[in-house]
Amino acid sequence: MMRRTALVTIIAACVLAGAASAEERTITRAELLDKVSGFWIGQLVGNYLGFPFENVYVEEAIPVLVDKYYTPFNAGDLRINRDDHRAYVPYMFTAFDGAYSDDDTDIEFVTLHAVEEHGLDINYEQIAEAWKTHINRRIWVANRTARDLMDEGMIPPETGMKENNPNWFQIDPQLVNEIWSAFYPGLPEKAAERAEWGARITNDSWGVHPTIVYGVMISEAFFSDDPLYLVETAMEYIPAEGPFHEGMVDLLDWYEENPDDWRATRQKLHDKYYRYDEDGYQAPVSVVSSLINGLCGVMAVLYGEGDFEKTVGIAVSAGYDCDNQAATAGGLIGVMHGASVIPEKFTHDCLPHGRWDEPFNDAYINYTRDELPIYNKISDIVERIVDISEEAIVQEGGAKLEQDGEIVYRLP
Repeated sequence: MMRRTALVTIIAACVLAGAASAEERTITRAELLDKVSGFWIGQLVGNYLGFPFENVYVEEAIPVLVDKYYTPFNAGDLRINRDDHRAYVPYMFTAFDGAYSDDDTDIEFVTLHAVEEHGLDINYEQIAEAWKTHINRRIWVANRTARDLMDEGMIPPETGMKENNPNWFQIDPQLVNEIWSAFYPGLPEKAAERAEWGARITNDSWGVHPTIVYGVMISEAFFSDDPLYLVETAMEYIPAEGPFHEGMVDLLDWYEENPDDWRATRQKLHDKYYRYDEDGYQAPVSVVSSLINGLCGVMAVLYGEGDFEKTVGIAVSAGYDCDNQAATAGGLIGVMHGASVIPEKFTHDCLPHGRWDEPFNDAYINYTRDELPIYNKISDIVERIVDISEEAIVQEGGAKLEQDGEIVYRLP
């Protein structure tokens, strides 16, 4: 325990030092574009790597560390979703000639459009109208319930409240609100505030805590490549009570005790938090619970040590609703190091035949969200996010400068 106490002391000092020096943070537009590109492409990679294993492995982790797109032709004895599109990701790439939409990115795609229309201070009435216009199919669990409640005339946050939404504790918000961190790079307080705002469209109580934690970690990853610092910092933004905070404390203890064996830690998380019902914080058993999936995502960030392939591989191989935590973790590491850190085998050399010259052929095909453009350049999506990030930085008291012919943002 002395080692743990010393570690917390060191991290606390780092947090304070980081807060004291926040006014000195600067980032060029080129760097911001690269990191936001890593954010969007990293999410796509994690999403697709997890597809074949989504909700398949629960009682145990996947026996391999996932490091490629699995299909029925190379999965061997591994259990995968063999009977639908999730098992044929490389062939879907060929059919779309690029990346394609799924709820790990397409609700963020709607949020992007809505913020462009209404501004960063978009309110619940406005986001509800955006949902009713654009989000009508290929949604599940808490998202589905919240959307149905909107049709009954209810608006957020009522749509996420326990008394209205029986799925208030599920995974949904932590996989559809990461974009707020990209809007607020290096501004974790604002990222946490807006991530929680988004989470309450569908969730309540401790069901919003993983979304806040991810929001802070991704926002801080624009300026830090230390996973442990990100996790410890994020814990400061959620109440020091409830099962997710308790799980984070346990996770950090187990990581310290056994930093080289994520599988052992995953088993401990499963044994305690998959059927968590202690201290009045009952979590119904669910493979898509925000609790177990959220903790596995944080575990992947810790054990992945900042390496993209290792982090996303652990997130997928942990099982449960694994495409979601892998997308979030992939986006985080993409922010941390920029798009170039993502191996080309996931983004260029991922077709059954041939290769692309740019990540996912610089194409994002929206086939799931109504009344929005179908064909989109990934580079255009990134530019649009960065334009909003610029607005947010200035709005929060930062500045847009020009130095040596380059645009530079100084954070407040």
